[in-house]
Amino acid sequence: MARVSVIAALLIGLAACGDGSGVSGVTALGTSSTGNSSMVNGSTNGTNSGGPNSGGTNSGGTNSDGTTHQQSPCPTGVSACSGDALGVSVGTIQLTKNGLQTMGFSTSDLLPNNSNTAEAFGLLPTNEGFAELRVLHDDDANISAVDLLLSQLKLFWDGRTERPRVIENFGLKRGRVQLAEQGMSTLLALLPQVDPFWDNNASTFAGTKDHYANNHYFERPAPTCDSSDTACVTAANNGLRLLAGNWRNGGLKPSQISATRLHEDGATQGPDQMPFAGFKGYRDLWNWNYRYAHVAGWVTKDTINIQEWGGGREHNKERRGAIAFGQLTDPASLPSSGTATYQGYARGWYSPDGQTEVYPVAADVEVTVDFSAKQATLRLLNVRIDEVLPASKEPRSKLTVGSTNVLPFGTPGNTAIGGIVHGDAAGYAGLRFFGPVDGTTPPELAGSVSIRGLSGITAIGGFIARRVVQ
Repeated sequence: MARVSVIAALLIGLAACGDGSGVSGVTALGTSSTGNSSMVNGSTNGTNSGGPNSGGTNSGGTNSDGTTHQQSPCPTGVSACSGDALGVSVGTIQLTKNGLQTMGFSTSDLLPNNSNTAEAFGLLPTNEGFAELRVLHDDDANISAVDLLLSQLKLFWDGRTERPRVIENFGLKRGRVQLAEQGMSTLLALLPQVDPFWDNNASTFAGTKDHYANNHYFERPAPTCDSSDTACVTAANNGLRLLAGNWRNGGLKPSQISATRLHEDGATQGPDQMPFAGFKGYRDLWNWNYRYAHVAGWVTKDTINIQEWGGGREHNKERRGAIAFGQLTDPASLPSSGTATYQGYARGWYSPDGQTEVYPVAADVEVTVDFSAKQATLRLLNVRIDEVLPASKEPRSKLTVGSTNVLPFGTPGNTAIGGIVHGDAAGYAGLRFFGPVDGTTPPELAGSVSIRGLSGITAIGGFIARRVVQ
């Protein structure tokens, strides 16, 4: 079913809009037709164990750490971070200390007759697993470094136990990536091939898994940049491609960083005998940001059931997700009356039947917030596949072009979250407000969305928007 290799498909998706931003601006906000305008009743306090309209039980509404959930400090030396989990989910939307997120797992690798063990297709929205993103940026919000932390994704090298936490910084040099309690990740030298650090025994399957995670065995060149663009060069030296947005001049287009790295996590050959880059998979990241808000999408492809760790049938899995985060608006500063309109963009992925090819998608976004009614009306417009495909490769089942849903304010107080309907699919969406209130309302917002249809169609993604003058 794969039309090209997964990595090539991602690169095509990044380039589909000319500048690689995924923001086409083809359709002006407010002019696209919308789909189903019904709202599904969803819980906003605690964890809802049922789907939309399923009568799921609300677990309460008590915040896991007893705080009011204002901005949670990032580690020293980190400019912005999504933060730890709050232990609160609404359907497939997880709240974090500084944002919210959703994710999806591949499904083709679960089929008993799966014959393509090298690839992993399909998309199942879930609230399992956790992702954290940390970024370093300058005073003008230009990102220069990232740390993507992934855990509890059901990636079992030995077929039984979770692999060590992923610490991905997309760096260019050889070395071992480590994360301290403070600051961004650091790169240590790889120990020699003969060092007892490399302690895997392929006969007894004994060894320290952490020694074989988060190692960079191959150097690679930096993305190209105009040498006079200091921000671009700084990001490129850390493996990131930076594209400036027009939001500083009043536009809606966010700034973007993107990165891809082939990885060898779990391979036991050692630093000097690794067969090739990408021996065990790849990782991909994009991040859009304004002054205060960020939305990011990530993908990881990993090999599991590795023979040298005592696994069974070795094959690959994919995990992907969307994270909204940034400098949260203080809940106490939100107005008790009035309205505000925000416009921006969404990006994510969908699978026509949840089991086959995953396609990148994009949309325009408009959010109208009624602070008196304590609700936000989320409009997804001009939903489209975000890559160029020949007619013969166009999937038959596509997402509805638009929808309108109302999200009630929830807990924490700077959150709007609940169930949604999009065409014949249903799911959940959530957003949070970012930036200090200037005038009377927050300047930015960002969020995540996750849906699943009776036909099997699935989608996850994130969105970001700026306040506009009406």
